[in-house]
Amino acid sequence: MGNTDISVNTLPDANTENTTEHSTIFDDVFRTIAQKMPQLLIPLINEVFHTSYSEKEPFEQLRNEHYEKFGTVVTDSIIRIGSHIYHLECQSTKDETMVIRMFEYDISIALEHASFAKHAIWEIEFPQSCVLYIRNHRSLPDFHEAIVKFTDGQKIRYRVPIIQAKKYTVDRIFEKRLLILLPYHILRYEHFLKHNGTDSKNVQHLLDDFREINRKLEETSEKEQKSHLYMDMIVLIEEIADYIIPKDNEIRKGLGEIMGGKILKLRSEELLEQGRIDAIQNMIDLGLTKEQILKKYSLEEYEKALNSMSVKV
Repeated sequence: MGNTDISVNTLPDANTENTTEHSTIFDDVFRTIAQKMPQLLIPLINEVFHTSYSEKEPFEQLRNEHYEKFGTVVTDSIIRIGSHIYHLECQSTKDETMVIRMFEYDISIALEHASFAKHAIWEIEFPQSCVLYIRNHRSLPDFHEAIVKFTDGQKIRYRVPIIQAKKYTVDRIFEKRLLILLPYHILRYEHFLKHNGTDSKNVQHLLDDFREINRKLEETSEKEQKSHLYMDMIVLIEEIADYIIPKDNEIRKGLGEIMGGKILKLRSEELLEQGRIDAIQNMIDLGLTKEQILKKYSLEEYEKALNSMSVKV
């Protein structure tokens, strides 16, 4: 449960392991959230930048690919809220060049959204950026920093705030609405799991944590009538847990029972898709024409419904 979280001070440094291989699963999960559940980015922005946006705040997701001379720069998430642009990156490994990469990303974003301001002067405004570290790293600073020197002698300190997932217990995650951190919570136990740990106390800590996550997610989904959010988050939690927990570790079974079993596709999408197909089939049964149905549903959905009906027959 929330109070059973392992102390941050005792978490092994992720850099003691080879953490560079297959790290794309972490990026994929973050980008899945950014694309399919973008409202979860709002509490993260509030936490990092001390804003107070509502989760219902209107926002715009901006293009995350920027084409430059030496190739394509792909960022994790860029959203605009009002007149402010926020750039969020998810990072699993420590990288001394991270500040350079962030500067490169931010320059690309700033140039794309530059404006021709008053007095015929271009205005180039950097986005508000941050880096989310999802693994257990020691000695991370509060900011990535670099000094930018201009030819006229100006020196500007470029700073990017850092947020560390390991600092947030289950209770704090739900208190601050940082549900975006839930898929990465298993990484608090990564060192223990990679060594196929069987220490009963740590096993109990882990299982208690995920019982509490499951309980709180279900409670939240019922209270806010967001069952799709509950199901989607379970999928993403299991995606990373399945990667992190060794195949022969008994914890797999215990965690699977708690979280409801392995799911390969976002359940809410699956249910939504099936619901639309069922609706089209009902319309066909009622005698509506193809033209009438296509006013509400896509041709692809219509054809799926037809194919499904022919299979049943």
